[in-house]
Amino acid sequence: MIDHETARRSFATSLDFALEPDEREALDAHLHDCPACRSFAAAARSDAATLRELDFGPVPVAVRANVAIAAEHTRRGGALGRWVALVAVGAILLVAVGGGALGAGAGRGGNGEPGATQDPGAVAAQIEWKTGVVALAARAFTIEAGGKTFRASVPSVDVHSDPGNATYRTLEATWRENGVEMRLNLYFKSDATAWWVDEIRIYDGTAKPEWLTARGTFFKTPLGATWTGDQDVTMGGSGRVRFGGLTLASRAFDGINEPIGGGVPLPAGARPFAPGGVLHCSGILQMTPQAAQSTLLSLGYRLSWRLVRTTGPNTGYADIFREAPLGVIFQEPFAGDGGELIVFVAPAGDPKAVALPFPDDCPRADPNRTPPPPAP
Repeated sequence: MIDHETARRSFATSLDFALEPDEREALDAHLHDCPACRSFAAAARSDAATLRELDFGPVPVAVRANVAIAAEHTRRGGALGRWVALVAVGAILLVAVGGGALGAGAGRGGNGEPGATQDPGAVAAQIEWKTGVVALAARAFTIEAGGKTFRASVPSVDVHSDPGNATYRTLEATWRENGVEMRLNLYFKSDATAWWVDEIRIYDGTAKPEWLTARGTFFKTPLGATWTGDQDVTMGGSGRVRFGGLTLASRAFDGINEPIGGGVPLPAGARPFAPGGVLHCSGILQMTPQAAQSTLLSLGYRLSWRLVRTTGPNTGYADIFREAPLGVIFQEPFAGDGGELIVFVAPAGDPKAVALPFPDDCPRADPNRTPPPPAP
């Protein structure tokens, strides 16, 4: 049995290089038994996906040569060679960032046009929010509403996204500050050449909040590039959002796992597991996520998975998966806007990782009972 450090190093290696069969077997066995390393693996996978979307610009020839040498060691040196190659890739990132060779979004001012460059590492980020489709970090952030100033400098911010489709997605943050609930929603659009935010919403800072809205074209950036700069947005004349040293990236992500034949979309908001629903007494929610995925796909349902965390700052519905993640189904699924069934999983060890009980109004599990019907 491998230890935690070896397991995490092996998983990091596996993100870009194939493991040897015995290494893969040892890693899988460790992840099966270790909730902490499964959580590490989920976070590392999400971080790697975000890094792959960033444009670090041209890389010096000498550094590319070092990577080529490391790749040759990979073929001959097994795990050690792969680790050397990872170090070389890290050198690429350091050289690219240190040399200021950022992509098309770098050095943009608040209106998306070329402006004064900034050193993103000069000051630590005040907020860092990331989901499967959006990454946002800002060195300074304030919302002014209801005569109060909100900074999101609180222990927990619930951050999630509607992954939408190729041209639409959201970033939605919720927290409590100044004795009230505050929310910030960004609504993203895109076309064949660029992405942008066309609507920003915040709460008005009152105990019974109403939305304040700004519409326009914000942060417009070529596809695949990252927007950086400052932005000051007036919200309906009675509120204001200020981003300083903002870095914002948006990418399309197809988070839907299609059954063979494409499946049949459900009406948005449908609850097939609710009392009276076709899957209410099926026992599927008491399965592991992997077994539930296999069953639901065989019945013709389209699936999208959410890995929900409750520990640590700035966490929430942050991880979106096409395949079932490791953990426990803890919440009743419902249908998203695209007709997919959204299934919520908490990682083992998380306070929410309590399996849903079999419904009290259903007959107990019977291996001879009639199987659930296919998707309508």
